[in-house]
Amino acid sequence: MSEPWRRLPALSLKQIQYFVTLASLRHFTDTANRLAISQPALSSSIRQIETVLGGKLIHRTAQALTLTELGLAVLPHAQRLLNVAHGVFDDIQRIVAEGGDGTIRIGLVPSVSSLIFPSIPELIARHFPALRIEFHDRTNDGLLKGLETGELDFGLGALDSSVPAGLEVYPLLEDEFVVVTRRDDPLADSLHLPWRQLLPRHIAIFSKGNISRVVASMVEVNRLPLKTYYQVDFLETLYGLVRSKLAVAILPRLYTSTLCDPELVVLTLQQPSLSRSIALMRASSNKFNDGCFKLVLAHLRDIVTK
Repeated sequence: MSEPWRRLPALSLKQIQYFVTLASLRHFTDTANRLAISQPALSSSIRQIETVLGGKLIHRTAQALTLTELGLAVLPHAQRLLNVAHGVFDDIQRIVAEGGDGTIRIGLVPSVSSLIFPSIPELIARHFPALRIEFHDRTNDGLLKGLETGELDFGLGALDSSVPAGLEVYPLLEDEFVVVTRRDDPLADSLHLPWRQLLPRHIAIFSKGNISRVVASMVEVNRLPLKTYYQVDFLETLYGLVRSKLAVAILPRLYTSTLCDPELVVLTLQQPSLSRSIALMRASSNKFNDGCFKLVLAHLRDIVTK
């Protein structure tokens, strides 16, 4: 953490808000109206930001307003600062109003819900009774973005090359990829299934998140001509395709933790084995309610080692 007395640039949060809003609306008059300020005041604030940063952020003509290369580079950082500020001020107002500890925002990819519920909400409520908890289910890409922008305080998701450098990562377990078939499928005779036995079959897989990228990368490296015939968004659709004998489904094992269907069977994929790393993550700059984070981390580590 940076020393609190370290000198800050002469920029206010309101000036950051003005720039982010202008970058979104791309119109001075509309932005001034939205912010309930005069247009000269908006123009003056933008000039002050440009002076402090030492470069032009916007390019304005009679026809259009666009961001300069510097403006495009600065914008995501300004958005992250604004998101964090909004979240912190909301928590401060709630603390004042309710005498509580604020709100903790936990993100998760759907497959890890069996690790979170019901024990994590009960654990937090027992140790931090005044803390309000929000759970946000996201795709893995959405989870990483929410952590990076400060929209989420911490989250449970999968590691891949897209994880931003500014996140702290605490690996928990390896989640192997499996195939789900009908119990009367000839493939179901073996509990361990080589990938090559899937080559003649139609494959169903999730379209969102990083699962399809992980599988596609493995397929390319090993030169396996798999037929990814169906790409769907929801787990029940995936299982429905299997029940209908239209496809076999490839997915990480954690997704199958709540599968209670006697018609379906889960088989381990091998040759090669494929897995994804599940980790608890947070932004390095976000130490809000550090005690709650450490409590959840210790509990999850205990769960996965049992």
